[in-house]
Order: sequence, then C-alpha cells, then structure tokens
Amino acid sequence: MRKNLKKLGILVVLAAVTVIGCGKREASVPRALEQETGTALATLGDEPIYLEEALFYTRMLQEQWEYAYYESFGETLWQQEADDSGQTLAELLKSSVLDTLTELHLLCAHASEYGVTLTDEEQEQIAFRAQNFMENNTEAVLKAAGADRESVERYLTRNELAGKVAEAIRAEYEPEISEEEARVGRLTYALFSNTGLYDLEGNYTPFTEEELQKIQKDAENFAALAAELGDISAAGEQYPHTVIDVYFNEETDGGAHPDVAQKARELPVGGVSEVVTTEEGWYVIQHVSDLDEDATADRLEELKESATQEHLKSLEDAWAEETPLQVDEKVWDTVQVDGLVTEIGGDGTHS
Repeated sequence: MRKNLKKLGILVVLAAVTVIGCGKREASVPRALEQETGTALATLGDEPIYLEEALFYTRMLQEQWEYAYYESFGETLWQQEADDSGQTLAELLKSSVLDTLTELHLLCAHASEYGVTLTDEEQEQIAFRAQNFMENNTEAVLKAAGADRESVERYLTRNELAGKVAEAIRAEYEPEISEEEARVGRLTYALFSNTGLYDLEGNYTPFTEEELQKIQKDAENFAALAAELGDISAAGEQYPHTVIDVYFNEETDGGAHPDVAQKARELPVGGVSEVVTTEEGWYVIQHVSDLDEDATADRLEELKESATQEHLKSLEDAWAEETPLQVDEKVWDTVQVDGLVTEIGGDGTHS
C-alpha cells in the first residue's frame, strides 16, 4: 500500500523518487510555497515539515480509507491489524502520510536541479481547484482537516511541483533494453478442465468418473484434430473448443501453467503437443511462433517502464538515506486516527 502511488483525497501523491547529480538550472519557487509557517512536525535536512500539512493529508487519507474498508470492519477499522507485524490500520495510515510528505518535500527541494517550476497558468488552475475544494466541503470537514483556502492551495502546489520533478527525472532516464531482451513468442492452448462445475448460486458439483473419462477422451480427439490441421485455433473452431493465446519466452510463462509453457518450449515452431496432464485437467498446446512483433514491442515498453521505476526507486533509497526525516513524536502523537471523518462531515465530499 505504501510503495505505490497513493491518492490522498483530492491529491495524487507520488511514489518516492530522488534525483542524481546534474547541473544547476534556475527555477523560481511557486508563490504559494514562498512563505510557509506553522507548528514544526519534522525536519527533512534543513527544511521543516509542518503539522498543519500532515493533519490535512491524514484526514484526506483517513476519509478515503474509511470508504474503502468501513464495510469490511465497521467502526473498529482503525484498530484492525494491517499486516503480520501487528501494525494497526491507524498506524499504517500515519506512516503512509509521513512517507508521502517525505516524498513530496524531497522532490520539491530539488526542483531547481531540473529547471522545474509552475507556469502562471498552472498556478491559476491550482487556485481554482483550491477554491473548488473549499466550496464543496462542509465546515465540519474543513475544520477536521485544518483546511483553509491558502493552505489547500499550498498543498496542491507542492503536489503539482513534485509531479513535474518526477516527470523530469523520468524524461532524462533512458533504460538500455534491447529488442532481443524483450523478444517473446506465442503459444496457444486448449484446456479440458477436470475441476467440476459451479451453478448460478455458487454450488459446486465435481465431475463423476464417467464424465472425467469423457473429458479426457475429448482432449485426445482434439489433439488429434489439431495435429491433423496443424493449427490449434482452427481445431478450436471446428470442435468447437475455446483456445487461449499466451506470449512467452525462456524467462516468462506469460501466465500459462508452467507445464504448458515448458512443453511449448520443447516443441518446434508450429508443433502441436499430445495431451499434457496437469492437476487442472488436460491441455493441448501449440508453439505458434518464436517472435510475435506486436507482443515484443509491448513487452519492450513494459520493460522500459519497469526499469524506469526501478531507477526511481534506487534514487529514492539513496536520497532518503542522505536526507533522513526527523520527526517530533510528541507533536505527531497529537494527530489521532480513531474516529470517522465521514461522521464529522455528514455527507460532505472531497473534490
């Protein structure tokens, strides 16, 4: 939950990323961030993080999680264990808020290194969104979040600036991945399942021994037809039986049963298997191609995106180590996550 992009109410909170050495490029500080004061909750290097911002994020995230988990846990949701360590959902939420604040402040602190700032048009749009937030929430919700128009505009500004810094980092990184690394082929299979049937009410009925014998015989007949035609898809149309395409290579099974992918690797291109028995039933498989150009192009993009995310994560770890967060626990303890924000605001909404 904490390692992915998080949405805290109206704010899209970015995954932690950091920057590497690069030349200084002048960029002005957005006006909403020029003068910020409040009760110091923490420091990030020499930069203070204020309690007021943490409270706002806490209440926004608290309301979002209430909508997500209230139906499952009711009013005791904040006392529920969030993981095997015994950490409660309330503790996880507060930890997530600190992670988010660290990420946003680190990004914004390095905006000048990437020549990143906000345009007048972007700042005007942020001001409009802040006003919209104030107009579309009840006084009770605004009070609970400690929100006024100026503070909401500041938080939106920091979020927007951090997003632009993250995009600048991504734009400057060029992962070195060849088309050969991304190369994937295609297999097609038909499964004759042995797992029984469920009715519309969810009641399960296993196959009888006689039914299983018939299903296995159907699989054998299908395999013979596919081999005769040299095309499992054509066999699927004639039989008829559903066939599934999977993109795979030596490293990935593409979501297929491991035995299915391995059998496809053993087959020559175009080859059709005999019946392959697994715990799920009986498979018939064809190794259709060693190179699917469209799927390879898609995988190349996926690998580049994954490499970029790994790059950002490695920068995150290094930057966080260089600039540790120092929290005043007594101040942080004044923010409690126990009641329901939705009760405070009635039918108030966040935009």
